[in-house]
Order: sequence, then structure tokens, then C-alpha cells
Amino acid sequence: MVQVNLFFARHGQTDANAQQLLQGSGLNGPLSAVGRQQAAALGRGLRDENIDMIVASGMQRAIETAGHVLGHHQGLTVLTDPRLNEISWGIMDGASFKAADPLLKPVVRRWDSGDFDAKIEGGESVNDCRRRLLAAVADIMKEVKEKGHRNVFVCMHGRVLRVLMAALVDKDMRNMNRFTHTNCCYHHLRVDVGDTDDLGKMVFEAVRIDVRDHLKLLEVNRPDTADSI
Repeated sequence: MVQVNLFFARHGQTDANAQQLLQGSGLNGPLSAVGRQQAAALGRGLRDENIDMIVASGMQRAIETAGHVLGHHQGLTVLTDPRLNEISWGIMDGASFKAADPLLKPVVRRWDSGDFDAKIEGGESVNDCRRRLLAAVADIMKEVKEKGHRNVFVCMHGRVLRVLMAALVDKDMRNMNRFTHTNCCYHHLRVDVGDTDDLGKMVFEAVRIDVRDHLKLLEVNRPDTADSI
């Protein structure tokens, strides 16, 4: 068995975060000035982790954040996978939280009650996201085994981080809300990689959840409204 460290991070702040907009896969803007500071701090926070594989979603804010981690690890490139993209909030993508609440809150309550097929019109459900996320992670783990990677950084998004952590660590989607997050936090998981390619048979240990130590010195750091989404 070979032990592999996985660092799953959320992207830095965007203008949509700062404006308290519901930012799903339909919004693809860059990091704000604050977000770039957060991403730089994330890069510094992971510079001693000997990262040997970097993956980001296909969205600009995640790719840009991953680039700040890349800067501390020579000889790598940022691999992208759109299966790691944020959830689609459908017709509410880009709406303010206040405007989205009448449609968003009932869907979130249905998730809390165990209905993971609930979705906003034109958007994705938890189960839709879970399927694509696990397929992406399965391919990451396949490359880890083939190329002997030991420390993998993955940059993605708030809601899909909740979905993925619940699926990998707890294997229970009802626990999504325990995986809190803010911009440029990360979750550190550890897994023993053996003969199986079945994610369901792998034990993903949560070493540290919602790590924010690297952000403490930033005056700009504060939880944004997306912490609760």
C-alpha cells in the first residue's frame, strides 16, 4: 500500500462572491484582488507539501487559484477537468442570494431531508454532481497509481466540495453540511492506494478539514456568504 495525500481547495474570492451572488457553473469570472491575495496565501501555505500533481476544475477562478500553488512547485502543469466544476444553480445562477432564496432554500431543505435529486429548474442536483465528481476523482486516482504521485492538489468550488467530501470521507450525503469552507481553505485527506480502483472500497481519512491557517494574516480574510451554500 502507498499513502497519498490529497489537498482539496476552494478557489479564491471573485467579484460575484463579494457581491453576494449565487455563483454556480454559469458564472466564469476571474479572481478579485482579494481573491488573488487569498490564492497567493494558499500557495505559500502549501509550498512545503511537495505537491506533484495539480488539478483544477475547468473554471477560470479555480484555474487561476491553482496557478498560485503551481508557482511553488517546479516542473508541473495545471491539469483541468470540467467534471470538477461548481454545481449549476440553473435559472438562479448569478442571482443575488436574496433573490434566489425562495427557490434555493426549499431545495437545500430537501437535500437536508435526504432528497438528493432535488434541483432548481435548469440546474443540477446533489446526485448529478456526485456522479461526475466521483468519476473525476477515480481518474485522478488512476493517474496517481500509474505515475506514482504522492501529494495531489485539487482546486474546485464550495458546494461541490461539500458533495465530494461527504461522498469520499463519510460516504453519506446527509453529512454535506459538516464540511464548512471559505475562499481558499482546503481539506487534507489521506488514502492508502492499493490494488483496487473502486473508490467505494478506498478509505479516505480526513486529516484536517477547512484549513484556514494560511489566511490568518490577511486583513481581507472573512467568511463570505457562500460558506453556507
